[in-house]
Amino acid sequence: MHSELHDRSYHFLNFLPNVADFLVEKHKESNLKVDEKSLYNLVTEADLKAESMILEEIQKNFPLDGILSEERGAIEGSSGYTWVIDPLDGTTNYTHGLPLYGVSVGVVETETMAPVIGMVFFPELNTYYHAIKGQGAFREKKQIQVSQTKSMKDSLFVTGFPYDRNLSLDTLMQYYKSILQKSRGIRRTGAATLDLCWLAEGKFEGYYELGLKPWDMAAAGLIVSEANGKLTSMDGNDFSIMIPSLLASNGYVHEYLLAEFEGQINRVVY
Repeated sequence: MHSELHDRSYHFLNFLPNVADFLVEKHKESNLKVDEKSLYNLVTEADLKAESMILEEIQKNFPLDGILSEERGAIEGSSGYTWVIDPLDGTTNYTHGLPLYGVSVGVVETETMAPVIGMVFFPELNTYYHAIKGQGAFREKKQIQVSQTKSMKDSLFVTGFPYDRNLSLDTLMQYYKSILQKSRGIRRTGAATLDLCWLAEGKFEGYYELGLKPWDMAAAGLIVSEANGKLTSMDGNDFSIMIPSLLASNGYVHEYLLAEFEGQINRVVY
């Protein structure tokens, strides 16, 4: 198993800079084509091309693996591994010329959908994060871990809002107000993978979000876990990329955050 994981990780850590370079060059164009999948949910020609590049590389080198990707959907495999891909996390940022976007590629065990490889590249931040289950989390070649801050008042949090946010605005604002009153502050980057990777290296103490998809969590979730962070759903259940809510933290403030959410989960956004 370890050699299989290393083969996949090594190959894509060397391949993904090609996708990153493509996205940087495409980002310089003034006539980027943008379509709306739904209200607030955008897709660009860059998303689609980056996804095609990644899928072609998987199918060429690991043809028995399954694939689950944001734009293309599911492709069944027989190897016991499934790639979970977001070719451009932070599309809205990308379309507005912001550098806060990433390429997220994870591998999960098909039967359990448990992540075993995570790789996230941030092309215009000139950095990347990666992890293999049981072997630690890294920013480039440096091992990282979550912060050791233990109190809410000294903690900085980060969150995002679901695309169908209008269905749950009151609940979202309740969370935001309650945590903001008890902490050092809340940030919003607009890219879930960036939020989680920055949590993994200690920039944030906690992250929460409703309405997530498997490709938002598969790679970066493993990176948090391997950096000694804690992951659950927002109502305290075990972490799963198939559950569309996520609470991630350094572990020390996790129970405080769960207490803030208790009884307030609005399942309409699921």
